[in-house]
This record gives sequence, C-alpha cells and structure tokens, in this order.
Amino acid sequence: METFRIDGTAGRSFTLELEECREIDEALVRTLIEIDLQTFSESTFSQYTARAFLRNGRVFVLKADGHIIGTCVLMRSWDRPSEGLILSMGIRPGLRCRGLGHRFVQSIMERLQTMGLHAVSLMVSIDNRRAIRVYEETGFTVDETMERDSRTGEAFVVMRCRLGNGPELQVV
Repeated sequence: METFRIDGTAGRSFTLELEECREIDEALVRTLIEIDLQTFSESTFSQYTARAFLRNGRVFVLKADGHIIGTCVLMRSWDRPSEGLILSMGIRPGLRCRGLGHRFVQSIMERLQTMGLHAVSLMVSIDNRRAIRVYEETGFTVDETMERDSRTGEAFVVMRCRLGNGPELQVV
C-alpha cells in the first residue's frame, strides 16, 4: 500500500492498493465490464468471460481508499508457459494521465515475477500512443506489428517485457 495524491501536490490523498481477485463476485463482474467499456471502443468481456477469467486467469484491481479505480486481466500464454498475457487493462476516466497506469502495471509485473513468470506480453492499438508510452515506461518493447484488422482497419503491436533476470525470450 502507498499513499498517492491524485492531483500531484494539492488536494486529497488516496491510499492505493493492488489486489488480486480470485472469487467470482457479481459486483466485481459488473465492475470489470464497466471499466472495460470505459476503456475500449468495443466490449472485451461478457458476463461469461469475466467470470471465466476470475476463475481461471488472473484479475488484479487497483483500489483508491477501497474503491476500484482500475482493472487488469491476464492469462498465461499457451506457447510460452512462463509468460503472462495482459488481455485488458484500464483506469477509470477522470483518473487517467496521473501515473496510475504506470504504477498499476509495475506492481502487477512485480507480483507476476514472484509467481515465477519470466515475461509479460500484450497487444495494443498502434494508434494508442498514450498506452504505448505507459508500457514503454514500464519496460515493454515492441516485439512485432500485426496486420491491420480487415473489419476495423485497426493495427496492433505486440509488446513484451522480461521480468527480473528471467531467461531471454524465445519465440516457439
């Protein structure tokens, strides 16, 4: 836990806390879907997939004074079992651009390293410069650029970050 002043130097201080959620709770399922819809142009989760990730993946929440202000959903890579894959990460609107995303991702990566993972990867829209900057500041580098989605025209990059002194990353 740490204390963080959301507006920098003035105003109210919040106690930030990273929590891993393992129990399927209706309020948490709604919160995962809500923050996802506030973050992405298309829904990532349904009631079913949110429950599935709570049961079989890793779901982390960032809390400020006990209230969820951010969510991050991960799973383990099938091709690289020592690598986690971030499927979704978001901070509530109004709290973005204050360094919270960077702190959130950094804390999650530290936790994943203690779980024995050697790397984390994610996909992000090539046009989402703010997210790319947050990930680069946290140690991610662009691993590959994917082809444009024929339906939406959107292009994505795969970013990857080694955790600690893990082995060099190898594509299988």
